[in-house]
Amino acid sequence: MKKDVTHTALFDTLLSGEIGDMYYDLHNDFECIRITYSLIEKKLELRFINDDDRIVITFLDARLGGCSLNPAQPGSTLALFYRSHFEMNNNHHEMTSKGEYYYQLEFLEETKLEVFARQVVMEMTRLNS
Repeated sequence: MKKDVTHTALFDTLLSGEIGDMYYDLHNDFECIRITYSLIEKKLELRFINDDDRIVITFLDARLGGCSLNPAQPGSTLALFYRSHFEMNNNHHEMTSKGEYYYQLEFLEETKLEVFARQVVMEMTRLNS
């Protein structure tokens, strides 16, 4: 099941909710096992798993606005994930002139990502299905 979260209201959490008829809680129930970014495809993917499910968050037409990693942590717990505004020319903006929205993600393990993307999709699947 997929859910487009591109136009989520500013500062509403994306840490928990429903994808189709399945509830998810990225903070309490899932661990981030992989973060990949392709400059050629302009795509950022974060993969999360728990005992039963996999969630892939895909940022399309994406570019990193900032990144701070703690490489000593093998898996990570997501603490914050929301759409935000950014500052440019002393003004706050929700969208760039290229139609990109701004998202902030923070993990408990001191990893932070700031992402500009035109679209964000979450996909939840059962493991071993």
